Amino acid sequence: MTIARLGTLVTTHWLRDQLLALTAGSKKRPLRVLDASASPDPQVDGYKEFYMESHIPEAVYFSLHGLCPASPTSLHKYPIPDSNRFQDYVEGLGICNNTHVVTYDRSNTAFALKTWWLFRLFGHEKVSVLDGGFRKWLLDGYDVTVEVPKVERSNFNPSFNAQLVRDFEAMAHNLKAKSWQVADAREPEEFFGTEASGTGGHIPGACNIPYSTLFEDKGTFKPPQELKKLFDAENIDLGKPLVATCQTAMTACGIAAAAHLLGKEMVPVYNGAFREWSQRAEPHQIVTD
Repeated sequence: MTIARLGTLVTTHWLRDQLLALTAGSKKRPLRVLDASASPDPQVDGYKEFYMESHIPEAVYFSLHGLCPASPTSLHKYPIPDSNRFQDYVEGLGICNNTHVVTYDRSNTAFALKTWWLFRLFGHEKVSVLDGGFRKWLLDGYDVTVEVPKVERSNFNPSFNAQLVRDFEAMAHNLKAKSWQVADAREPEEFFGTEASGTGGHIPGACNIPYSTLFEDKGTFKPPQELKKLFDAENIDLGKPLVATCQTAMTACGIAAAAHLLGKEMVPVYNGAFREWSQRAEPHQIVTD
């Protein structure tokens, strides 16, 4: 597929060639590959259970749970860290401001996309997602390893981009102001409140683009023309402001990435997502049909 000009996605073939050049000593542009594989359960040790089982050569582990730990009372599944915490964490991974970061995971790319969004939130635009993730890497027959690369601590200067995030108050205000379109990445049974748990529903006026519909069978993003049809089907105008949401602000990053592939660079994510909305909104502010 055609890659957006800012490199939202990179292919497994491209990454393999970059790693070969790195090994041969002919690559000069800094590159850091991040394995963001994790479980929704923060008690699962992703480093031990996933990364150390096998990973792409030269990849280091990126722990979303470690960087964004949630307190027992937090309504945010993944609270946004402050700039100092983010800076310290990525410097420990050897990332500087001119490093091209490539992130992947081994499930449905949701953790990789959240990582992509976080880097952009802190002003780092040189970040891409490995299209198809670890699954595609394995399908292509490329090498994996259990070796952990040596990393030298770097210097990184974050620049928080408030345009890429929205909070509850902003979303509540938008119910009347209608300044932004809202796209929800949950599956229809959650979005329309038909799931058995009874925890579904959505923000009034939101449109539904299920996360699963963004991808081909092998886990790669659909071609741009197919992604555009998904937005068109919900009457979303990509020329106008758009906010992405979901249940925990994970799969919402997929909508932001899909729009980015289509040339819309600024799609903020509601980080509280429906997890927060369902507990703070008034009953009439939750639609179940």
